[in-house]
Amino acid sequence: MKTSLLCALVFAFASTQAFGQAAFPPPPPKVSPAIGVIDMHVHSHPDVFGRNMDDIDVANLAKARGLRGILLKNHISETASRAQLVMKVVPGIEVFGGVVLNKAVGGVNPDAVEWMHRIYGSRGKVVWLPTFESDKHVKTFGKPTDKGLVVAPNGQVTPEMEAILKIIARENLLLATGHVHPEEVVAVVRRGRELGVKNIIVTHGLTNVPGLSMAQAKQVADMGAVIEVCFLQFLAGPNAPLPFLTHWNQVNAKNVAQAVKEIGAKSLVISSDLGQSGNMTHPDGIEAAIAAMKREGISDGDIDVMMRKNPARLLGL
Repeated sequence: MKTSLLCALVFAFASTQAFGQAAFPPPPPKVSPAIGVIDMHVHSHPDVFGRNMDDIDVANLAKARGLRGILLKNHISETASRAQLVMKVVPGIEVFGGVVLNKAVGGVNPDAVEWMHRIYGSRGKVVWLPTFESDKHVKTFGKPTDKGLVVAPNGQVTPEMEAILKIIARENLLLATGHVHPEEVVAVVRRGRELGVKNIIVTHGLTNVPGLSMAQAKQVADMGAVIEVCFLQFLAGPNAPLPFLTHWNQVNAKNVAQAVKEIGAKSLVISSDLGQSGNMTHPDGIEAAIAAMKREGISDGDIDVMMRKNPARLLGL
């Protein structure tokens, strides 16, 4: 009798503990799954948009979690100079930058690219095509009659875009396709490869901006481009907790699993695209993305390719 009562009490205590723990976050992993990852899409202050931390904060936190590197992106200013300064303040982590070809730097402007890659420290590696001022972006989130920056109208790259591709090829920079129309993505990737551009990443290619179809994604992957999927899009959709994300289509771990099957991990990169005010930190997002992908059956090997090997190759590490 005493034994059965004791067992009942132990069971009741264990059940209480189990149910109690369910109301708390899980314990931290003994080893972060983010170790060795390079986050190819980091937003931080200084910026004109609300950000939850600055460049140095991000680098310190990423280093503490074991990330190998981060790529700083800003929609209105170059980040090559910032990356060099962060490398000095936070040794032990690779920090890269680049330039986004929005109107603040003259739009689709070869001079902006030429000066960016010459900045002291050689941390400027990436050229993003127009983002929030691209024709695709303004038409998607504004009115269909709105007009934005274009790089390849009617499937032909503009003279300015041609000149930029030649600089990228000459300096072995990384071309990122920004928020341009999917047809422009295809045209720029094709012409870039013809001109000798070795490294191309299609910026969050499967969400509504740019909105590549799976057929188009396969087409550019066959030409050597890598398709980026961002954890930020895991959080998007009509029920997103942050209002701005309700305007974006959700692309989640299920979509990544499908893309791995149809395109292959060798042609995919998973990054965070985090840093917005009110959002989680970049390393938290990286860890959450890995956990979500593993739940969908994506192997550690494929995750390693998409988050470590492909970014390192694209950045010349």
